[in-house]
Amino acid sequence: MTHRLPLVPLVLALALGVGCSTTTPADAGPQEVAAVQLTVEGEVTKIDTPSRLITVRGPEGNEVEVHADDTVRNFSQVRVGDRVTLDYLRSVTVDIQPAGSAEPGAYIKQKQDIAKTGERPRVGAAEIVTVLAPIRAIDLANNTVTVEGPRGNVVTLDVVKPEHRARLPQLKVGDMLRIAFTEAAAVRVTPKGG
Repeated sequence: MTHRLPLVPLVLALALGVGCSTTTPADAGPQEVAAVQLTVEGEVTKIDTPSRLITVRGPEGNEVEVHADDTVRNFSQVRVGDRVTLDYLRSVTVDIQPAGSAEPGAYIKQKQDIAKTGERPRVGAAEIVTVLAPIRAIDLANNTVTVEGPRGNVVTLDVVKPEHRARLPQLKVGDMLRIAFTEAAAVRVTPKGG
């Protein structure tokens, strides 16, 4: 039976319910990347210091009230008229790792960047979830690859792109499909006129 799963649900299907390690395997080989990157800017129009609320007007005139929790250091430096920039990235990277190059499983890596005392307010965070699933079968006639997820769940994937189909004969049972899902966001405040 062949399951046709989009990439993000595939990551979830392979990793769901699995304890994740924080050690991520090293890169090796060509990768396929799909990414969406978005940047939105706005202007601070109102600050409620006791409640730590900032009102930001977006590029189309809409206003959003945002609560700056205690992780937002140097809140007192924010002024009406300052520019707030949000950068957001979501990507999926897929590649094949040679058999034995890493331990199959699910891995999670988190990074955080918070302004130090005295710096302009900023905060950034990234999370990378990586799943290494061993290849259990390769069907050249039907252009499919069957992988085993960390919980032992087996998923058969259709190989659709011609360039990927051309690489199927080079794969071996035991090689690993690696899927890395990255989500990152960063917010920074720039002084008015800066």
